[in-house]
Amino acid sequence: MRDIAIISAVLVSIPLTIRYPFVGILVWAWIAIGVPHQEAWGFSQSFPVNMIVASVTILSWFFSKERRLPPSGSIYWLLIVFLLWVTFSSFFAVKPSWSWQFWDRCWKTVFLGLFAAAMATNKVRLHALIWIVVISLFYFGVKGGAFTLLTGGNYHVFGPPKSAIGDNNALALALLMSLPLANYLRMQTAKKWLQHGILAAIGFTVIAVIGSYSRGALLGLAAVAIAGIMRTRRRFLYFALVAALVIPAFNFMPESFHERVQTISQASEDESFMGRVHAWQVAFYCAVDHFPVGVGFYAPQLDEIFHHYLPNDKSHAAHSIYFQVLGEHGFIGLAIYLMIIAAAFTVSARIRRLSRDVSELRWAHEMASMFQISFIAFCVGGAALSMAYYDVFFLTAALLLPMERIVRSAVRASAISPTNMGDLRTEVPANA
Repeated sequence: MRDIAIISAVLVSIPLTIRYPFVGILVWAWIAIGVPHQEAWGFSQSFPVNMIVASVTILSWFFSKERRLPPSGSIYWLLIVFLLWVTFSSFFAVKPSWSWQFWDRCWKTVFLGLFAAAMATNKVRLHALIWIVVISLFYFGVKGGAFTLLTGGNYHVFGPPKSAIGDNNALALALLMSLPLANYLRMQTAKKWLQHGILAAIGFTVIAVIGSYSRGALLGLAAVAIAGIMRTRRRFLYFALVAALVIPAFNFMPESFHERVQTISQASEDESFMGRVHAWQVAFYCAVDHFPVGVGFYAPQLDEIFHHYLPNDKSHAAHSIYFQVLGEHGFIGLAIYLMIIAAAFTVSARIRRLSRDVSELRWAHEMASMFQISFIAFCVGGAALSMAYYDVFFLTAALLLPMERIVRSAVRASAISPTNMGDLRTEVPANA
């Protein structure tokens, strides 16, 4: 039944996408982030839903009146350069048949971000994409939180199988990134019932993060909480709400959870952590020995490569977005990647500054603030996870491009006529 429902939803979206290409972007993002076909158990798991939706979306965009490139900016060019570099480095992969399959997923992830940036031409469309991200991930957050409560926290919360967030640690990081975005939607809605619904979903999702047993996610959760406190004007109330949620959740968890948390302070004695350290060493050696291109997508974790450097250790994935890119694409690849992250923080800070004193752009100021907290979650939680090419990061970073264009256009209009800002829901001209 689930298979039929999912495939039917995709098929219904195709004629709408042909007429309105942005519908295809929403469905494409839903499938890429929420992987609903992996929640079924039949033919939809092997059905190429993402390829079909992406192909129809690209063709519809090409033949539509909305055919335009993303707004130019540092993030745009850095994404293009990064994609070109990882493509170039993949030609020198130690095991091409292994690495090219992951390149295939990476370029689609970057393209989704760029196409979304090209078509998110107004506030309504930006909101629609954020809703898609939040709904796609909060499905697992609410379900995972309920599962944790019902089972007494005795089992780990996992994501959908055969997906980028299938692992408990990966799911926890994805949920952390979605929390600020959900909070933004809560701040933007005027309907009390929806505000309360989102707040309840945030609570369940926080419990799911704790129920994942991911130590890296706990550090990321602390970073998100601190960043949120720093960004709100009602800090005492925010702190009280966080404490009222997190402290009971921690006390609710069983002894096995607390034993795992305590290993954070004993990292040098923890076998799992030391495995990460060894994986970081291998990534560094790969980048040095295969300068400047690295060894290819996900190659450092292969037994023949890992054991070349550490023959007596069990092979491990990179367990760090930074060392992952370093080992796979060399020092140049890491430098470009870090510049993308830096540009995301810089552009979002610029949007906050431009929109701070314009009341009609309060939404942009809040959106940029929540994006920054989401990036903080990615940078902190990703320091111990192999999620360098995660869809939500590339998508939200790319959305800063049209967002900055909208803000700049509105600020110019405000300077000309402060009392006549115009309807910010209308499209920004392509030459703005």
